[in-house]
Amino acid sequence: MPTISDISIIDSNTAEAKSVDSGLQRTICSEDVCGSKTLNVYRRTVLDGRQFEVQTDDDYQLVYVMEASKEGTISFNGETHSADEGAGVLLVPGDSAQFAASGSDLEILHLITPKPPAAVEDGLDGGPGYFFNQDTLRVLSDASGGRVRRFCADSSVMLRDGSRLTSTNAIQAGEMRYLDGGSSPYHQHIGTDANPDGAAHCYMTFKGRGVVEVGDTSQELEPGTLIYFPPGVPHRLRALGGVLDYFEIQAWRSFKTNILSEEELGLRWYYDAETPGADREEWNQT
Repeated sequence: MPTISDISIIDSNTAEAKSVDSGLQRTICSEDVCGSKTLNVYRRTVLDGRQFEVQTDDDYQLVYVMEASKEGTISFNGETHSADEGAGVLLVPGDSAQFAASGSDLEILHLITPKPPAAVEDGLDGGPGYFFNQDTLRVLSDASGGRVRRFCADSSVMLRDGSRLTSTNAIQAGEMRYLDGGSSPYHQHIGTDANPDGAAHCYMTFKGRGVVEVGDTSQELEPGTLIYFPPGVPHRLRALGGVLDYFEIQAWRSFKTNILSEEELGLRWYYDAETPGADREEWNQT
């Protein structure tokens, strides 16, 4: 039977911090740290007055603001935006961006995944990259009422104008909120014909406390904890004693989910209604 020892739990608050030009870099997911082959995750502190320059080669990168700087900025594609909490960029091969801290430090989550094969892209053209913040992204709620999410990158999510949020299956990533008592079904993710090894799958907790369950074992989670789930390991996450905010990542976005508990309501998600009283549109997860 699988147990909690089959997953990796990394405390980003105490992980080794390497001094870099922009400030501090903590490697919290990589092949050396947790066995991930298609995802590297860094927690970066951009110190006040400094900037983090990011340039992609033949890979995809997502940079997300965990904690905003007082007057921080994000520069991308010739435009400058406020580096608010929840803002960031998805960068496709050849893109670049700059994150500048001003007035206080800037805490960011930095994800890197290699360019996926054509079978994983499944006809998608792979781009373009884009800036996002909490105003540009759509909110989804599950049918149980216990979970709310906002994707920063996902090829199946549609924007209000009917266009696709993301034109690549390199990565699925976004914010998740569990209300007090909220939980996921007990489930596992496995590979596909296009991605037989399965996706690299992580949670990164931001605010609130949670508990992760694997089989009959569990562990409580504090803010700033990354959990890496090897493909096939069943798991469940619960909020503990209040609201839990975290970030969920799958790279590449080619996997199959098997639900191992009987919680049908938790499997269906709906876009929040655009106007009060309007019908909600169900998210087509395929």
